[in-house]
Amino acid sequence: MFYLITLVLGAVVALIFCCKRAKGFGVGTLMWKIASSLCFLLTGVAALVTHPENTTYGALLLFGGALGMCGDITLDLKGIYEQDKKPFMYSGFIFFLIGHLFYQAAILLKANLSIVTILICVGVCLVFGILNLLGEKLMKLHFGEYKLIVFLYSVILALTVAFAVAAMFASGFERAYIVFVVGGVLFMLSDLILSGTYFGEGKDRPVDYFTNHFAYYASQFVIMSTIMFVK
Repeated sequence: MFYLITLVLGAVVALIFCCKRAKGFGVGTLMWKIASSLCFLLTGVAALVTHPENTTYGALLLFGGALGMCGDITLDLKGIYEQDKKPFMYSGFIFFLIGHLFYQAAILLKANLSIVTILICVGVCLVFGILNLLGEKLMKLHFGEYKLIVFLYSVILALTVAFAVAAMFASGFERAYIVFVVGGVLFMLSDLILSGTYFGEGKDRPVDYFTNHFAYYASQFVIMSTIMFVK
């Protein structure tokens, strides 16, 4: 019951934030963003309280989510204090990148993946990162000085999804990993939209901001919910 209450409450708060984000940046909107991030962390805590046997897995996800919240804050500060855009952008990328490493650690802790499978995942994601850079013009984006961090982040983001997919197949489609794949894909969709708002032209419309954050918070709530199902 505690988990369901936090999940519903968090969904409402996050939806309010998404609507406010569509109207632009501001300190008030940032407060709603922080509240939304705290809500997905609280949902993770509620899931962990319900399933204390998943303490280590849950702790890794919660710390990864906390790093995501730090990224949430710094990226919003970029929109509020545009004169300091560069350090906020880099710190946001780095917070999220490290957060994904904790998500991956949680998957590898529970999933029985072979070294060969892990190496294949890494290889595929490196190719994905390279293609992402090569497809810059095709996607009508301009990464500029952020090319290196975009490459590193895209590889790590893809690796979270790859590990979740590999774990899903290795476990015989265990529910926790199916849910994690959904969360990972939503995270990737969110960042795809975000790339347009940051590095594209004419892709920073209210609908873009709304869908970016809607997909992002949906992904975080879904990922935290895997604590309920993992074995």
